[in-house]
Amino acid sequence: MKKLYLCFLWHMHQPYYKNPYTNLFEMPWTFLHAIKDYYDMPWHLSKHPKIKATFNLVPSLLKQLEEYIQNPQVCYLLNTLEKPVEKLTQTEKLYLTDILFSANSKTMIKPFERYYQLYLKKHSKNSTFDNQEILDLQVLFLLAWSGNYLRENNNTVKKLIEKKKNYTHQEKLELITALKHFIKEIIAFYKDLNQKGQIEISTTPYYHPILPLLIDINTAKESLPNVNLPKLKSGFKDDAALHVKNAVEYYEKTFSKKPTGFWPSEGSISNETIKLFKENLILWTASDEDVLFNSINDRKIENIYKVYNYEGVNIFFRDKYLSDAIGFRYQNLDPKSAVKDFILRLRYIYERTDFNPVVSVILDGENAWEFYENNAKDFFQELYTQISEQDWIETTTFSEVLEKDIVVEKLNSIKAGSWIYGNFSTWIGHPEKNTAWEYLSEAKQILEFEKENKNYDTAKSLLFVAEGSDWFWWYGDDHFSHYADKFDLLFRLNLQKIYDLLGKDIPSKLQKPIKKLYKEPIIKRPSYFVKPKIDGYVSNYFEWLSAGEVDLTYDMSSMSFEPILKKLYYGYDEDYLYLRIDGKVESITNKGYILKVFFLSTCEFEIELPLKSEITEINGIKVVANKVIEIAIPLKFFDCRDFDISFTLTKDGNVVEKLPLYSVLNLNISEDFSHDWFV
Repeated sequence: MKKLYLCFLWHMHQPYYKNPYTNLFEMPWTFLHAIKDYYDMPWHLSKHPKIKATFNLVPSLLKQLEEYIQNPQVCYLLNTLEKPVEKLTQTEKLYLTDILFSANSKTMIKPFERYYQLYLKKHSKNSTFDNQEILDLQVLFLLAWSGNYLRENNNTVKKLIEKKKNYTHQEKLELITALKHFIKEIIAFYKDLNQKGQIEISTTPYYHPILPLLIDINTAKESLPNVNLPKLKSGFKDDAALHVKNAVEYYEKTFSKKPTGFWPSEGSISNETIKLFKENLILWTASDEDVLFNSINDRKIENIYKVYNYEGVNIFFRDKYLSDAIGFRYQNLDPKSAVKDFILRLRYIYERTDFNPVVSVILDGENAWEFYENNAKDFFQELYTQISEQDWIETTTFSEVLEKDIVVEKLNSIKAGSWIYGNFSTWIGHPEKNTAWEYLSEAKQILEFEKENKNYDTAKSLLFVAEGSDWFWWYGDDHFSHYADKFDLLFRLNLQKIYDLLGKDIPSKLQKPIKKLYKEPIIKRPSYFVKPKIDGYVSNYFEWLSAGEVDLTYDMSSMSFEPILKKLYYGYDEDYLYLRIDGKVESITNKGYILKVFFLSTCEFEIELPLKSEITEINGIKVVANKVIEIAIPLKFFDCRDFDISFTLTKDGNVVEKLPLYSVLNLNISEDFSHDWFV
């Protein structure tokens, strides 16, 4: 009997969110998808014995899950949630009342009556929350992100859902403990289903890089000839090989066998990518139908239901419409209508082909479900039930289908591309994306001259992190995220840490965001010259009255810590630029703290200033710290009067805080007040 072989691949991935300076996960999405999706997805399938699928688990995701298990205090968000609400700082409250509404309002917030009330308050004129409201918000956020398995099987989750509101601190801690413990069950569940033969587990190059671009940046021109390429100082071909090798080794350590299949990051393949897979004994890989159409110059749809072989590696090409229908379209239909449409389309494929078609449905396995009612549980129940009842459909894994009676054709060459438009424009070509590539190549160039450095291996691992695709995804104007500035920051922090580890000066440009869509500060400009006494005190009311001022914490509302330095005053006379910084200055005076001041523009330089209660003078620059920090810098150091400035507070060589956090401040000291200067 003729068969349609249906191959699902659910791709599970998160970039490596750890801040290399704090060793804490800056963003919580790995944890949140773990409690909502990473267990639920194979759990849905496990209830339908006839259904098989492939789950692609990226090493950078598995590594983070492992770290959550080994070190429960590794996450900014969870650490902040565990504090009693009454002990939260104002900054921490602002952070929480921002991130705790990061959930789909229709499908995740609205089903919880109390959560929805708080959501409406957040968007009203009275958006200040009392302690009980914040406590309820904390618990309801975690409950909303808890998947169906937890809601049906975890007593703590069930009990707190039933309570609805007025939670206690102890109940919150009980919930967090239960969710942390649950993380331990996820990988074990995949192993069990894999051993039973119901699922195959594939993997991806370690930190999810775009392999074709690492191997040869010029492959971007194969599918997009007019793309603007970055000017690289170093190539990444050797790194590409290590991403694959390290992924194979991590997979073998985790699952006690080598992988047979690789889903390349973003479906990105090229001739050299496939050869690299072959060197690592990979039997199959996959990409998008557009890559096939570009490669064979034939858009006949039947072609994607064959399997292709290039250099001994089998390649599957996803059905874009069916994959995207599950990812984006069916969320707007009721489950029965959605599944009916899906099966009718499969039947059409079955009837129009004169061979056993292999239909590859490949998509993100975690982000789509929050747009479905009930986290897509009802959809999957209907989908798997209906497929199980069709005798002409057989679900199978990618490795198993190669043993079936299918058409396998030789592919002579591959036109490099990805599952987004069949090209690489999502990760290269835009000025921001190209800038990131150039910064990356400069760090690689420095690194390769330091192979004897004791910190070389650690620095190299940070380069691998920075080579991941996600950082480049959020640069440019093609995607939007509320947290784009954090992605930008993490990318630059990984590069900064490389220089730190190697004992090199951090390029000042890495202090400045690449991403242009970041929060702008409100900067009050000076109204007259100032001439303060440099003593670390505000000596009188008029001393800084005419100065400009700016809140240094303007872009820190999403952070979970209280800054030490908070406000900058600045002014000038005919000889000096004067800076005054307010905050908890007395707590850092005479304790070994160093303030680094970076000036970025045509007059690019930096200064390091010890924070002591007695005046320190370095090359004519004066600094003193008592109630406030006061600094006088001779204008002879400046060949411009319009510049960017940022501050980094360090102790014992470690960064304590950076201000502004994500950006720089643009100061203009060009206006001449001499016509109305007074003493």
